[in-house]
Parts: sequence; structure tokens; C-alpha cells
Amino acid sequence: MKKIRKLTTREIEIIKLKCKGFVDKKIATSLGISYGTVRNHIDKAKLKMNCSNTAQLALVLQDAGLINGEYLNVKY
Repeated sequence: MKKIRKLTTREIEIIKLKCKGFVDKKIATSLGISYGTVRNHIDKAKLKMNCSNTAQLALVLQDAGLINGEYLNVKY
């Protein structure tokens, strides 16, 4: 949990939307920010959490109790 405190509220918000299956352009439109800003937040979060992809970020948030299975847009 200590590690997760490094993330900003906006980074967590964007990761949650990614987990729900939103694409970056839709996230940008929904939040009133640019596509580049969305990518920047995701890249910074990956760096802070030492993750190589968004799936790993999702697991970090899940382990911290910030998201549960309903957030994960998993297709089998």
C-alpha cells in the first residue's frame, strides 16, 4: 500500500478507466484532457510502480484494494 501512495489521483483515475476497457482517446475526451496527457499519466504511473504495461498497473491497484474484478475488462 505504501507504494501506491506515489500515484496521483488522476493517474489512478485513468488506470481505472483503462481497466474498464476505455481507449486512451475516449479517456481524454471524458476527462477533458489531451490524448498526450493521458499517455503521460499512464507512462508516469508505470514508471512509479515499476510496471512494464497497463495490466501490471491494474494488478497493483487490485492488490491495493482500489479496484476489483468488475473493473477488469477481461475477455476469455
